[in-house]
Amino acid sequence: MPSRYLIIEAAKVLRLKQASDLTEYLRVSVGDGVNPKTVLADVPKQRNRRVLAGIDGVVADINDGKITLQIEPESVELEAGLDGQVIRIQQGQGVVIETYGSVVQGAWGNNHRVIGTLRTEPSGGLESMYGEDLDIQFRGTIVLTRRPLRQTGLDVMEDQNLGGIIAPSIDADLIEAVLAAKGAVMLTEGFGSLRMSGLVYNMLNSFNGRQATLEAVQPNRWQTRRPEVIVNPSGRGASRAARPNVNQALAVGTNVRLTRIPHAGDVGTVVNLPKMPILLENGLKVLCAEVESVTGEKITVPLANLEVFGR
Repeated sequence: MPSRYLIIEAAKVLRLKQASDLTEYLRVSVGDGVNPKTVLADVPKQRNRRVLAGIDGVVADINDGKITLQIEPESVELEAGLDGQVIRIQQGQGVVIETYGSVVQGAWGNNHRVIGTLRTEPSGGLESMYGEDLDIQFRGTIVLTRRPLRQTGLDVMEDQNLGGIIAPSIDADLIEAVLAAKGAVMLTEGFGSLRMSGLVYNMLNSFNGRQATLEAVQPNRWQTRRPEVIVNPSGRGASRAARPNVNQALAVGTNVRLTRIPHAGDVGTVVNLPKMPILLENGLKVLCAEVESVTGEKITVPLANLEVFGR
């Protein structure tokens, strides 16, 4: 990261008659690195007429009797965040990394990121770990829980030094506490007392023990990013994975996820796509789909409240 500059009136310090005379007494050039004891310019045999850098930095410019130093820039480490391969460098902006694995996007996050092993909560639930001796099996891991996250769960994350938690939901009055938490928290469903979709839970549970990256970004209206967890596979195939068809049209037989209460998080299959808008109980007349849930129930759902499941 660029840092501030220090301008030294070298010609005045050496008591030179003209600024252009500084060239004769220079001991450094533009681009040279300096430290506090580096002599920038001096008058031979006159120790009281010399200019020291006084800082760690780089000579940025020498002009009009002045020496401009740039204080040592601060180095910033930028983590890749996942296992993968750099496939393109965007000059002056960043890099594009390609990875193989599975991704689950959530509804909300607390704006933290963690890389760790994905672990399913104990059979007694996340709260059963509170107050117990520190279990090295869970330290620094991302814990998957099927139950709504409570304050006790946040206490467990701090008490057991968990890296993050993936939960279905939280009560709205717990938002401030989750934002203040040190670990990453991602909600798969949203706010309230919502339970995690069985399909999502079974998918993540099957990755128990795998390395994962939890990018629990907090959604906002100015960005298209959503919180997500990326799970890298145990081995990488020889061929590149097929790219998903993001323009896939909704059709009968498509597996979908419902996003609005009272069916938020439910998974089903489209069995009918009426061509004409349907009048709903709330008075809106919109295009809908008829979805059959895993329990066999048939539900009429606005198209705007459906998400297509990727494969």
